[in-house]
Amino acid sequence: MQHSSADVLILRSVPRGDNDRLVSALHAEMGRIFVLVKGASSKRREAAATEPYVWCNMELYRKNGVTWLKSASVIEPFAGLRFDVDKLFLAAYIADVVCELSDEGTPAGEILPLTLNTYHVLSRTQGEMARIKAAFEMRAACIAGFTPDLVACESCGCEVNEDAYLNVMNGSIVCRSCFERAQNALPVPTPEAEAQRRLLMPLDGSALSALRFVCTADPKRVFAFRLTDDACLARFCAAAEAYLLNHLERGFESLQNYKRMARNTPST
Repeated sequence: MQHSSADVLILRSVPRGDNDRLVSALHAEMGRIFVLVKGASSKRREAAATEPYVWCNMELYRKNGVTWLKSASVIEPFAGLRFDVDKLFLAAYIADVVCELSDEGTPAGEILPLTLNTYHVLSRTQGEMARIKAAFEMRAACIAGFTPDLVACESCGCEVNEDAYLNVMNGSIVCRSCFERAQNALPVPTPEAEAQRRLLMPLDGSALSALRFVCTADPKRVFAFRLTDDACLARFCAAAEAYLLNHLERGFESLQNYKRMARNTPST
């Protein structure tokens, strides 16, 4: 029987029988692991430590090819997530993305500290969920190997610092002049319709700067920026979400649940 100790981030926890639970967690070296928690409902300490979105220490043992929990203790509960249903739904979406970007037996790499940082900021911040969500999405896309080239226009090669379009599929940007020149050569009804067809997401200078910052910042400073203009923030958020989902080539039910919940939550 093998025994080990591990600091892990709990991503999912699902019932297994009457009292047991199967926990999916992320470990720095082992990647995603699956742990059976026996009689979890009767052990308050283990139950609290194995809730989703908790950073904890687990004492594990392996028997008959199955990893079991011996004991667990909370390191960081991210308590602020528990008292805000919108944050809880967003945390679930983030966990689903992390599951998509992690594997068993493969070191977690940058996705683990990014997720811990995201939950930390989300737990302690009020009213900035859209910005936090978008920054996580864009940085996660970079970690997954889809870092875009946001310096120069893909068409003319000129450096871009003003209005532009993010070419989602190519991972590049198109300056406004090249975009408008292309429109003049095509019989399309509106630039907006063409942008949607080609997955070109409109950006102003501030939104473009925010994307650049998130892609290149020190891991501990990914969220150290502000977008005070609502229109700029909306462009930044739309571009980040479209970029991640299209490169992962899938959607997430948890994202739709979060959006439905956010729409139904009264503004404060």
